[in-house]
Amino acid sequence: MAEPRTVLPDIVAEKSTCRITGALVDEAGAALGPAQLTALTLTLYALIDTLPIINTNTDKNIKNANQGTIDADGIFTLTLAPADNAIMSGADSLETTGALNEWHRALIKWTWAGGAKAGMHEVDFKVRNVSKVVPG
Repeated sequence: MAEPRTVLPDIVAEKSTCRITGALVDEAGAALGPAQLTALTLTLYALIDTLPIINTNTDKNIKNANQGTIDADGIFTLTLAPADNAIMSGADSLETTGALNEWHRALIKWTWAGGAKAGMHEVDFKVRNVSKVVPG
Protein backbone atom coordinates (compact mmCIF):
# COMPACT_ATOMS: atom_id res chain seq x y z
CA MET A 1 0.00 0.00 0.00
CA ALA A 2 1.29 3.45 -0.87
CA GLU A 3 2.20 6.10 1.68
CA PRO A 4 -0.87 8.32 2.28
CA ARG A 5 1.21 11.52 2.24
CA THR A 6 3.44 13.13 -0.37
CA VAL A 7 5.82 15.98 0.41
CA LEU A 8 6.45 18.05 -2.70
CA PRO A 9 10.10 18.97 -3.28
CA ASP A 10 9.35 22.30 -4.99
CA ILE A 11 8.57 25.46 -3.05
CA VAL A 12 5.62 27.59 -4.18
CA ALA A 13 5.92 31.38 -4.09
CA GLU A 14 3.11 32.90 -2.05
CA LYS A 15 0.12 34.13 -4.05
CA SER A 16 1.19 32.25 -7.16
CA THR A 17 -0.46 29.48 -9.16
CA CYS A 18 0.73 25.90 -8.76
CA ARG A 19 -0.33 22.48 -9.98
CA ILE A 20 -0.61 19.16 -8.13
CA THR A 21 -1.10 15.93 -10.06
CA GLY A 22 -1.61 12.34 -9.07
CA ALA A 23 -3.39 9.10 -9.78
CA LEU A 24 -6.55 7.91 -8.05
CA VAL A 25 -6.79 4.18 -7.48
CA ASP A 26 -9.01 1.70 -5.67
CA GLU A 27 -7.86 -0.72 -2.96
CA ALA A 28 -6.49 -3.11 -5.61
CA GLY A 29 -4.51 -0.38 -7.39
CA ALA A 30 -6.89 -0.06 -10.36
CA ALA A 31 -7.41 3.42 -11.80
CA LEU A 32 -10.57 5.28 -10.83
CA GLY A 33 -11.86 7.63 -13.52
CA PRO A 34 -14.72 10.10 -13.18
CA ALA A 35 -17.32 7.46 -14.10
CA GLN A 36 -16.30 5.30 -11.12
CA LEU A 37 -15.98 8.14 -8.60
CA THR A 38 -18.83 9.13 -6.34
CA ALA A 39 -16.94 12.20 -5.04
CA LEU A 40 -13.55 13.90 -5.22
CA THR A 41 -12.90 16.73 -2.75
CA LEU A 42 -10.18 19.11 -1.53
CA THR A 43 -9.53 20.56 1.90
CA LEU A 44 -6.63 23.02 1.98
CA TYR A 45 -5.05 24.30 5.20
CA ALA A 46 -1.87 25.65 6.76
CA LEU A 47 0.10 23.46 9.14
CA ILE A 48 0.25 25.94 11.99
CA ASP A 49 -1.30 25.79 15.47
CA THR A 50 -4.81 26.84 14.50
CA LEU A 51 -4.87 24.92 11.18
CA PRO A 52 -6.81 27.60 9.31
CA ILE A 53 -8.64 26.61 6.16
CA ILE A 54 -7.25 28.45 3.17
CA ASN A 55 -9.59 30.33 0.83
CA THR A 56 -12.75 28.45 1.96
CA ASN A 57 -11.41 25.14 0.56
CA THR A 58 -13.23 22.71 2.86
CA ASP A 59 -14.44 19.50 1.20
CA LYS A 60 -14.63 21.44 -2.07
CA ASN A 61 -15.80 19.43 -5.07
CA ILE A 62 -12.88 19.01 -7.50
CA LYS A 63 -14.35 16.18 -9.61
CA ASN A 64 -14.02 17.91 -12.99
CA ALA A 65 -15.15 21.11 -11.28
CA ASN A 66 -13.66 24.17 -9.65
CA GLN A 67 -9.87 23.68 -9.62
CA GLY A 68 -9.77 19.98 -10.45
CA THR A 69 -9.88 17.66 -13.44
CA ILE A 70 -9.70 13.89 -13.66
CA ASP A 71 -9.38 11.77 -16.79
CA ALA A 72 -10.59 8.26 -17.59
CA ASP A 73 -7.22 6.81 -16.48
CA GLY A 74 -7.61 8.24 -12.96
CA ILE A 75 -5.04 11.00 -13.44
CA PHE A 76 -6.13 14.14 -11.62
CA THR A 77 -4.82 17.66 -11.85
CA LEU A 78 -5.46 20.25 -9.17
CA THR A 79 -4.59 23.85 -9.98
CA LEU A 80 -4.22 26.04 -6.91
CA ALA A 81 -4.93 29.73 -7.52
CA PRO A 82 -2.91 32.61 -6.05
CA ALA A 83 -5.47 33.03 -3.23
CA ASP A 84 -4.94 29.35 -2.34
CA ASN A 85 -1.23 29.98 -1.75
CA ALA A 86 -1.48 32.92 0.63
CA ILE A 87 0.66 33.06 3.75
CA MET A 88 -1.70 32.35 6.65
CA SER A 89 0.49 33.48 9.54
CA GLY A 90 -1.14 36.91 9.48
CA ALA A 91 1.96 38.67 8.24
CA ASP A 92 2.04 40.97 5.25
CA SER A 93 5.62 40.27 4.25
CA LEU A 94 8.84 38.48 5.04
CA GLU A 95 10.17 41.55 6.87
CA THR A 96 7.47 41.38 9.57
CA THR A 97 7.68 37.65 10.40
CA GLY A 98 11.16 36.52 9.49
CA ALA A 99 9.64 33.12 8.55
CA LEU A 100 10.86 32.09 5.15
CA ASN A 101 8.39 29.24 4.51
CA GLU A 102 4.97 28.10 5.68
CA TRP A 103 3.79 24.51 5.30
CA HIS A 104 0.42 23.92 3.61
CA ARG A 105 -1.51 20.68 3.16
CA ALA A 106 -3.94 19.65 0.42
CA LEU A 107 -6.14 16.81 1.67
CA ILE A 108 -7.64 15.03 -1.33
CA LYS A 109 -10.43 12.54 -0.62
CA TRP A 110 -12.34 10.32 -3.03
CA THR A 111 -15.15 7.81 -2.80
CA TRP A 112 -16.40 5.13 -5.22
CA ALA A 113 -18.85 2.22 -5.26
CA GLY A 114 -21.69 4.62 -4.47
CA GLY A 115 -19.77 6.03 -1.50
CA ALA A 116 -19.19 2.61 0.13
CA LYS A 117 -15.41 2.79 -0.46
CA ALA A 118 -13.03 5.68 0.17
CA GLY A 119 -9.46 6.83 -0.25
CA MET A 120 -7.50 9.90 0.74
CA HIS A 121 -4.07 11.40 0.29
CA GLU A 122 -2.28 14.36 1.87
CA VAL A 123 0.03 16.56 -0.19
CA ASP A 124 2.32 18.78 1.87
CA PHE A 125 4.20 21.68 0.30
CA LYS A 126 6.08 24.77 1.36
CA VAL A 127 4.87 28.24 0.44
CA ARG A 128 7.63 30.83 0.34
CA ASN A 129 6.94 34.06 2.20
CA VAL A 130 7.99 36.54 -0.50
CA SER A 131 9.22 39.97 0.50
CA LYS A 132 7.09 42.94 -0.60
CA VAL A 133 3.96 40.93 -1.47
CA VAL A 134 0.89 43.08 -0.81
CA PRO A 135 -1.82 41.40 1.28
CA GLY A 136 -5.28 40.74 -0.09
